[in-house]
Amino acid sequence: MKLTTTLLFTLAFVPLASAQTNKAPALEPVVTNTAPTKKPVAAQTDPFSDPLIKQVQARHQKAVDGDTKETKALTADLEKWTKEQPDNHLLQAYLGSVYTLDSRDAWPGPGKLTYLRNGGKELDAAVGAAPDNPAVRFVRAIDYYSLPTFFGKRQTARDDFQILVKQVEGVIQTPYVLNSETQQAIYYYAGLCYKQLSQPADAKDAWTRGLKLNPTSALGVKIAAELKKLK
Repeated sequence: MKLTTTLLFTLAFVPLASAQTNKAPALEPVVTNTAPTKKPVAAQTDPFSDPLIKQVQARHQKAVDGDTKETKALTADLEKWTKEQPDNHLLQAYLGSVYTLDSRDAWPGPGKLTYLRNGGKELDAAVGAAPDNPAVRFVRAIDYYSLPTFFGKRQTARDDFQILVKQVEGVIQTPYVLNSETQQAIYYYAGLCYKQLSQPADAKDAWTRGLKLNPTSALGVKIAAELKKLK
């Protein structure tokens, strides 16, 4: 990020000389104070390319698809891993997402609501701790997009997707270099979110941009199908 440095100039005068000398006061050199320059942040690879995260992704998808045993097992593992790696906020985001799936599977009662609240708490904390990490925000955006309307999370999902699209396009800087698959997934789900909120023009724009990345990929085919539905 570019840092604009404000230069402060201080002009100091020595005290007046005695009357006997009749010498004019001398000027000291100008002192310039400059703020320290931030070092540029080194580029980091796509967070979703991490081997452990790839495993978590695969297991998370099984949980999303309704595998309740996998949901419970992944919850236990993520609770353990987040304690061992407290600074891994992508794992924290996945834990929050899995908690919402636990809420889906829980019997009606206080426990169901507790899981959901804990899920939102972990997701929001993860994004708050790592706002420049697109992967963390993407997990929350999809989770909140998927929740029923009465939970009131869809506006947050929309805001997240707007930020994600800007990160992909370089409008908002991020140290992470996302691969084309992740970028296309962001455009795809952003379009779904906009469509969900009755914003077809925004949906079309997101899908059009995403389709250009790779029209023949699995996501590209899905995007093309969604665009046809808008016509």
